Amino acid sequence: MKIIKASALLLLAIFCGKSLALSDDFNKEASISSDNQYIDIGKNVAVYKGNVKITQGSITISADRLEIYNHGNSGLELMVLIGKPARFSQTVDDGTIISAQASEVRFERAANVIKLSRKAQLTWGKNVVKGELITYDMIRKLLNADGDAERDNQVITILQPNEKVK
Repeated sequence: MKIIKASALLLLAIFCGKSLALSDDFNKEASISSDNQYIDIGKNVAVYKGNVKITQGSITISADRLEIYNHGNSGLELMVLIGKPARFSQTVDDGTIISAQASEVRFERAANVIKLSRKAQLTWGKNVVKGELITYDMIRKLLNADGDAERDNQVITILQPNEKVK
């Protein structure tokens, strides 16, 4: 059950923190399904492989692989989602959908830092940030996006205009 709770925290934490999530997401059952599950209790490692799907309330995640290090050490987990791409989606209280995708998503719970790497994209409603690495510090609420100068890939941000109130 601690793995499910840790995974659910990853899902929610990726972009908005608990206060912006649908209010009852964490009161709902979390489910992780995969083709294979491996847990090494002695090394505190859990690995889910193949068609990994995680759901909890409005949160959905899909990946090819989920690795959880320091499993069972609440607050110290390192979670790594790997996919082509790994995807995250959640609805927040105002109805906005937050989604993210990247080849690798890392969540360092002790530092409360999320790192999306390789073909990273973060979407909040209709606004989008794309880059090779997007890092979000949940405590300081800082987002940093980097491109890849060697491949001439710059960070791209697309902001939609405010809709006029009628």
